[in-house]
Amino acid sequence: MIHKISFVAVCAVILVGCAASPTPTAQTGDLIGKLAYETAPQFTESELQELVAGYNDFAWEIFGRQVEAKENQVLSPYSLYQALSMLYAGAAGGTASEMRLVMHLPWEDARVHRVVNAINQQLLASAGSEEEQVFKLQMANALWAAQDRTYEQAFLDTLSQNYDTGLRTLDFSDASAAANAINAWVAKQTEEKITQLAEPAMFSADTALALTNAVYFKAAWLYPFNEAATANEPFMLPDGTTKNVPTMHLSETLYARVTEGLTMVRLPYAGGEMVMEILMPSLEAWNDPDDPGQLLSPGMAIPELEMQSVSLSMPKFRIETTTMNLISTLQSIGMQAAFTNQADFSGISGDQSLYVSAIAQKAFIDVNEAGTEASAATVAVVRPKSAPGGEPLKITIDRPFIFQIRDTATGAILFMGSVMQP
Repeated sequence: MIHKISFVAVCAVILVGCAASPTPTAQTGDLIGKLAYETAPQFTESELQELVAGYNDFAWEIFGRQVEAKENQVLSPYSLYQALSMLYAGAAGGTASEMRLVMHLPWEDARVHRVVNAINQQLLASAGSEEEQVFKLQMANALWAAQDRTYEQAFLDTLSQNYDTGLRTLDFSDASAAANAINAWVAKQTEEKITQLAEPAMFSADTALALTNAVYFKAAWLYPFNEAATANEPFMLPDGTTKNVPTMHLSETLYARVTEGLTMVRLPYAGGEMVMEILMPSLEAWNDPDDPGQLLSPGMAIPELEMQSVSLSMPKFRIETTTMNLISTLQSIGMQAAFTNQADFSGISGDQSLYVSAIAQKAFIDVNEAGTEASAATVAVVRPKSAPGGEPLKITIDRPFIFQIRDTATGAILFMGSVMQP
């Protein structure tokens, strides 16, 4: 039986005009860029590494702000970055400069969108073909536009060429219908895991544009946990008290490291380059008000891990967020103008009448032994012929920890989260 883990995130960006627009008439349809989606974008390895390094800096900055709440968290900085990259295609002047700094973009020109597309293509290719899928990874983008507005063709072309999307027109004056249309798309793209991202309160007759991105991932552990060994065991909460939680067990050869301040272990998924990395700081590190976890800094390098025999104990956990409005988080790391009347998105509309009124995300993670898919069974049998000698390294994840889902081929982080109370 192959154990499955599912991760889902959806991100939405809502733009409105600085002045109310005429009430649109009932109409639906699609506006399409003139350039076809580029399925084999040109890039160099150094370009890819530069963008991934900048993106990972952004990811840790965003996560650092979210984890300060000391609650269970899961988010996809990758999904947010996709939505912001589409938005950046229409930014100009100081707004573009501000976004470029916050997103750690290494260039000012169209390479940004070409290399974002290249990273997406590499990630999707690593999942294998539909006929021989080693794990499931889906990414989708959509733009939802008010039907009575015009949009710059260069903006539409950039998005159709690099993000595989056009613009779907909506009557935003019917806020409930607009939210329902977007939520139906979200549910389809996330295998019904997220059904209520958009809320009617996000929309009004002067809404100009909504951008949405969805990421869905489902994979089998390369080394499944022994379901029969799962038992209630103590987990230390942030306040120092303990709680018994369902805890899984695995004895395997894994990349791991244990130091006084940090325990880290890497769990590979079957059939590809995807891994989950568990980072468990000391409780003293978690309680440092200036740097919770002492890990949340841009450019954080993954510590050097050694392959060794490991006896791992780790809690099952499931986290589903409510809709997170990420504007304050982005403002806290320097993205200001986009949310004010000083915003310049003339690359979208040809004028400076647009600003961002909402950036929201919902995310979901379920890590346990129960979910199964037989199609992944053929890739779950690979393992080392022998383990190193000596006693196994005993790792017990029994206090708050951080996790990230990372593609080791590109280095890109897809999902991040913290577990304070399983």
